[in-house]
Amino acid sequence: MPLVFRQKTARARSWRALVTMLMGPPLLAAPPLMAGEVAHFTSLDFGTIDLNPGGDTIVIAAQHGPASPTGSRSVVVGGSSGLMQLTSTEAEHVEIVYPESVLLSCGGRSLNITNIGPNSQYSLSGVELPGGGVTRSVSIGGSLALQGNETSGSCSGSMSIQLNFF
Repeated sequence: MPLVFRQKTARARSWRALVTMLMGPPLLAAPPLMAGEVAHFTSLDFGTIDLNPGGDTIVIAAQHGPASPTGSRSVVVGGSSGLMQLTSTEAEHVEIVYPESVLLSCGGRSLNITNIGPNSQYSLSGVELPGGGVTRSVSIGGSLALQGNETSGSCSGSMSIQLNFF
């Protein structure tokens, strides 16, 4: 699930950003029979970016649900917020702890995804699972700051999200 950079023109660069989300083991405050689970997840994808030579910050603002990446000076094609679906047989509150940043490996260089919690759902409040196998969706976003001098290529990384079931 790479972040792909391609040279489009002499003045623009194209990037493909995809971050695989790894879910850490849930920390259980209740007996294992009551623990919720991640029923499904999809990766955070910053799409293909035709980067403005002056740089740009690409943002996936998913605080209110699914979102697409946007840049203020660059063209972004494709991409989407990450998604995890949580479910439980019993009513539970789930605290979601997002990482401060995620390092992307780009061959011999690296980039950071930041502002993950502020651009994702339930970072401050957590989410309530009503039980009975009902699924709740959680959209995940972030920011990718690009200076404009990055070379075309491919980047990838992984994100650990801590889920605390109460």
